[in-house]
Amino acid sequence: MTEIYMIKQIDNSRLTREIDVQRTKECMHLLFLGIGCLLILLFLCLQHFRALRSGYETEQLKKELAQLEEMNQRLKVECAHLKDPQRIVPLAKQLGLQEPSSEQIVVWQGGFPSEPAATLVASTDKQLLAAAEGREQTLR
Repeated sequence: MTEIYMIKQIDNSRLTREIDVQRTKECMHLLFLGIGCLLILLFLCLQHFRALRSGYETEQLKKELAQLEEMNQRLKVECAHLKDPQRIVPLAKQLGLQEPSSEQIVVWQGGFPSEPAATLVASTDKQLLAAAEGREQTLR
């Protein structure tokens, strides 16, 4: 017995796939839900990294403050050492300086004025223009 095989040529190029609206809506909802979760996660990470950065900056500023306080203390000690009369007197004598006599010392008896001296008010532009026109007329 002989078997016969028949080959059919099937052409599906003209067929279109039917769009499942319900399935498309579900996919879009899941996509938007995933994007929302991702945005929330990114926002939380951003806040966390900002908190870490501000913590590092705070520590850096604390170190800088401690260094500045130490330098301030050293400068105060140096300033006190430089103002020490026991150090200044020998240096002054080496330079040929002497203590002032009682005739050289002047004590200010008058007080300082309680109000500042009267100030002049600046001229306005109109006054300056009028003065300039007056000068031009006198020149003619």
